[in-house]
Amino acid sequence: MKLHKLLLMVGALLLTSLCNPVKAQLFKGEVFGGVGFAQVDGDDCYGYKRIKGQVGAGVLLSPKDWLDISMEIVYNPKGAFKRDSISYSSYKAGSYDLKLNYMEIPVMVYFVDKYRYSIGIGASYGRLIGFSEKEYGQETDSHIGDGKLRWKEGYSGKDLGYIRTLADLNDPDFYDSNGNLLIENSNSYKKHDFSVCADLRVRIWRGLHAQLRYQYSLAPIRTRLLYQDAAGNIPSKIRMQYNNQISLRVTYIFGEDLTKLNKEIQKMENQQNKK
Repeated sequence: MKLHKLLLMVGALLLTSLCNPVKAQLFKGEVFGGVGFAQVDGDDCYGYKRIKGQVGAGVLLSPKDWLDISMEIVYNPKGAFKRDSISYSSYKAGSYDLKLNYMEIPVMVYFVDKYRYSIGIGASYGRLIGFSEKEYGQETDSHIGDGKLRWKEGYSGKDLGYIRTLADLNDPDFYDSNGNLLIENSNSYKKHDFSVCADLRVRIWRGLHAQLRYQYSLAPIRTRLLYQDAAGNIPSKIRMQYNNQISLRVTYIFGEDLTKLNKEIQKMENQQNKK
């Protein structure tokens, strides 16, 4: 299903939940905002130093008192940031600044404890809608693509998507007559990111909740080739890159009190029907 169709579906369900309190025992709307602390595993820039705001909305289905199922729309920036240098032998690389802007659709299952504590697990689809990458303060030539390693300009050959370790580079077809490597870094990031999510939600007051979420990519967003030398002829390691993020946010759930009231009314009606 295309992204815009999913956005329309979630938006329609959200409007339904807000405009029809009779159905609040089944559907509830939510809005949220917060801060994400992100890094990209595999780039050798450590720490959750990419700090950006995130906003979104969603719909919760509550088939049981102890169960919520949610679908969200989230604008969720990720990436990596580093000021100081990274040393590869005698070669030093300077600052690094990666911004990855995603529109995401997480689907979560929450186990609810008396409407106060909720523990959630789920998965999210993210579409990369924009990004920028700077090394040494200069924009790189990266773009949205397949995230694979590439041949140096003027060379071509077999598909490089299978390369995962240095052992995969032992093929003599990857080197020229002088022993120089003919493969270089990927210059693209995948436009799709599928991730797993874990969530803790605590009710503060009425429909207001504090929320902590951890999210990690299920598949690499890029293959990174690191070198021992500044010229890029001697590879040192191959790293698969993954989005890694911790988010803190405040969520307001509409109709949570109506949900309790409707369930009490439904319980009374069921008792009367049995008489």
